[in-house]
Amino acid sequence: MNRRSAIKVLIGGVIALSGIAPFNVLANFMGKLKADDAINKITGGKHSESSSLKLKSPKLAENGTQVPVTVDATALTGVKSIFLVVHENIKPVAMRVDFESEDVIAFASFRVKMGKPTKVTAIVQTSAGFVTASSYTKVTKGGC
Repeated sequence: MNRRSAIKVLIGGVIALSGIAPFNVLANFMGKLKADDAINKITGGKHSESSSLKLKSPKLAENGTQVPVTVDATALTGVKSIFLVVHENIKPVAMRVDFESEDVIAFASFRVKMGKPTKVTAIVQTSAGFVTASSYTKVTKGGC
């Protein structure tokens, strides 16, 4: 075990013992959580597709280091959080945005890394439950 691996294990153990991070965050940090498992942990297994949620990612990304993704949840009410899951990444939960008030216009635009062609899923937590939208992006030059 090299020094960096030992430090990662030590930090992970301290976080786990201190109760700062929930188990699913620790599992994702350690790279043990698959995309479908992450979605089920976030939603508790209760989510539905919604045409009101708009996920925009390119069909073909020439550079996997900066893939633009937009999540438009402005048609939804009571939005609490937005999550982005990139299925083929080592750590699939790429982004989480929490809103302080449920009276916001929920819109997020960012760039993520994608190592290879992958499905991308946006999850929005509302006061009524979880809704999802998915798309597929093909990557010609890997970023991870």
